[in-house]
Amino acid sequence: MKNYSGKYPLDVQQVKELDRAAKKIGFSERELIENASSNLFCIIESLRLGKKALVVSGRGNNGADVLSCARKMASRGMEEEIAVLEERPLKEEAFWQKRALEGCGIKINSIKKDNTRLLREMLNTCDFILEGIFGIGLKGKADAFSQEVIGIINSSGKKIISCDVPSGLSAQEGTIQGESIRADYTITFIGAKKGFFLNKGPKMCGEIFVADIGVSREILERIIDDG
Repeated sequence: MKNYSGKYPLDVQQVKELDRAAKKIGFSERELIENASSNLFCIIESLRLGKKALVVSGRGNNGADVLSCARKMASRGMEEEIAVLEERPLKEEAFWQKRALEGCGIKINSIKKDNTRLLREMLNTCDFILEGIFGIGLKGKADAFSQEVIGIINSSGKKIISCDVPSGLSAQEGTIQGESIRADYTITFIGAKKGFFLNKGPKMCGEIFVADIGVSREILERIIDDG
């Protein structure tokens, strides 16, 4: 975790308050996703893990972040494959990002319970994985399908980058919610989360990098303090 350079770690409620502060300035959810994913991409590019990425997206905003990042990867000529977990319908922002990728002519592989074999095949040919299955909003244990996917990713032997939080790890408590990604790198937004340093967190996060969402944590905290 040598790259962590934030101040104090944040609990989940503080992260939500800072996110609301960004929206108070006038940022929409989609603008925050676009900003965050641009900074996510810059850090990924600096890691130099290889030329071919496998991007694995969940159905919520964490998935939207990595799908938006996938579009930035493609624009810079990186080779990638994209797997979207669609056992349940995607939420609004993830659906929009998926549609944007398809509009750019980028193939999307839909992964459901009956074709996880396809995910295993994609893992065989990638240099590294960018995953955004769950974010800080996961409540309770991950469902059985997601746990299976997390297990497949963990057993791949490839370098894993987690977006914001290793999927399946409690950002608040550092406990594992059924199954958790064991990340080599966690690129988290606004600030490191308390759970990264508690219980299983240190083993699951790998090296931690902090990225902003288009406005710094210091500015967001000042907005909150000023009311």
